[in-house]
Amino acid sequence: MGRSKHKGNSGRFSGIPYRVIDSDAYKSLGGNAVKLLTLLGRQYNSHNNGNLLITQSKIGDWITKNTMYSAKEELHKKGFIVINAFGGKSFGEGRKLPSLYGLTYYPMHELTDVNNEIRYTHYRPSPIPLDYWKNGDNPDFRSREEIKSQFKKDVKKIKKTNHHY
Repeated sequence: MGRSKHKGNSGRFSGIPYRVIDSDAYKSLGGNAVKLLTLLGRQYNSHNNGNLLITQSKIGDWITKNTMYSAKEELHKKGFIVINAFGGKSFGEGRKLPSLYGLTYYPMHELTDVNNEIRYTHYRPSPIPLDYWKNGDNPDFRSREEIKSQFKKDVKKIKKTNHHY
């Protein structure tokens, strides 16, 4: 009796908790910001918060580059996302590392190692969500210039602690 009659609905989904959707902060979001938030939820798998990407290669099929940037800034300003690891040009290779994001309504997780890249993270894993979205404001918001500057500082910190770079 207790079994679901919907056998075909067991796949992954992109969920936003009702407590978020019912908030004034969520209602204030523009349509493109909601779309991007949904796409970030699509990447989330219950153990990778803080390791989500907002890149053209990841999001480009659903949203244009300029729209993606403005939606990302709106979500960041209003506290729905945070930057866990800042992106920029990598160590000596000239390759660009993407910023890594976290949804503030889910707990932050340990950053996963990708391609042996050492990244400096700004949020420790915690079972308690940051919930910055509740006030519709991100106390950790940074401008594009501040983000670039922070990435350079992070690279210096990594170089000091890892002598093989």
